[in-house]
Amino acid sequence: MTKNDIFYKILFAVMIALLPMTIFANIYLTKWALCLFICAILVVKIWLEVFKDKYSQTHQLISVIGTALTFTTLLIMFAVSGVISKPLAVVTVVLVDIFCLFTVLFRNKNVPDMIDAVDYCFMIFECLTLLALSFVTYSITMTNIGLFALILTSGASVAYKIYYAFRYMGIWDKFVRLFRKK
Repeated sequence: MTKNDIFYKILFAVMIALLPMTIFANIYLTKWALCLFICAILVVKIWLEVFKDKYSQTHQLISVIGTALTFTTLLIMFAVSGVISKPLAVVTVVLVDIFCLFTVLFRNKNVPDMIDAVDYCFMIFECLTLLALSFVTYSITMTNIGLFALILTSGASVAYKIYYAFRYMGIWDKFVRLFRKK
């Protein structure tokens, strides 16, 4: 285990430890304290992306788990408190979690550059949405734009990965053989 690997795991632990603090800040503290905790999550997320080894399966899995937990927690928290509309939060959480599931399923596959490009766009919009979520109690417009961009990129990535799985990985042929008459 290298120093980079240990530091990456410590950063992940810090990011996950900040999630309950955001819930605490949302309930008991002022708006600016909530903003500080979400900005801290954003800074840790950026550092996670800086130190991530693209070819390490452990780092990829940790990144996906962190993304799923962070957005599920924050969006549910803001939807329950009435800041973000519940349907928008549900759609975003479902698409982000499906995106994370497909990222885990395709982690050992050679995928086209288009999928990698959309995944990098998702990562950028993920950071921008975290930045927008830090100002959600002040201005909802920025957050809605960030969530819409997150929905578009995760939806495009999921759709393209489903198409790729059916077209090039032989799933469609197996599906057709199941229902073909003999």
